[in-house]
Amino acid sequence: FKQINLSCVTTKPAQYGKVMNRALEQLVSLLVFVYLVVCVEIPAWTSFHNDVYFKIVDPVEIGYYFRASPAKNFGKGFHKYFEHTLLVVADPLYACTPILNTHKVAGNFVLVERGECSFVEKVSVCERAGASGVIIYDNAPDNRSNLVAMVDDDKGTPINIPSLFIIGLDGFHIRRALERNSLESAIINVPINMTYVPEHQIKKPPWAKLNL
Repeated sequence: FKQINLSCVTTKPAQYGKVMNRALEQLVSLLVFVYLVVCVEIPAWTSFHNDVYFKIVDPVEIGYYFRASPAKNFGKGFHKYFEHTLLVVADPLYACTPILNTHKVAGNFVLVERGECSFVEKVSVCERAGASGVIIYDNAPDNRSNLVAMVDDDKGTPINIPSLFIIGLDGFHIRRALERNSLESAIINVPINMTYVPEHQIKKPPWAKLNL
């Protein structure tokens, strides 16, 4: 048999060490990534069809993760992560007529109460005022768990910003906290994908726990 020169396929100890170091670095990077996905909040830069969360950073007394339902068939999904963006209370609150506090709404999210006009109309009014997104809360403050499906009103109104719906009790507590602290807006991070975070690790509002 012809002798084969294996010098080209053998690895010297020093080269072997470098290869192992690179492999170890890649393994550590992979483990860190898995940890972040499973144990830590991950910003989500995509469209959502299921419920998502946003976190209130300030006021700290309501610094919880709030569950929200994205609009089902109108508007745009989340294609970026909004960190420390303002959540401004709309004036007028129902946002069925032109926004009066546009200087505060522009470039931020708007908190709007359900009622008096369609979801699409509310989001459209806020978008024309320069809003980056809208969070609509139910006008029934005793609504502790039911997230309403926000659907298109079939009027053909183009919507180019994301919108979320939250329960009435969440909206009530957010507004009350702002009033108590003489604030016109909260600071939030949105959206946050908590799909892989264990339920018990999500810091939900205390009133939400009463529904379990």
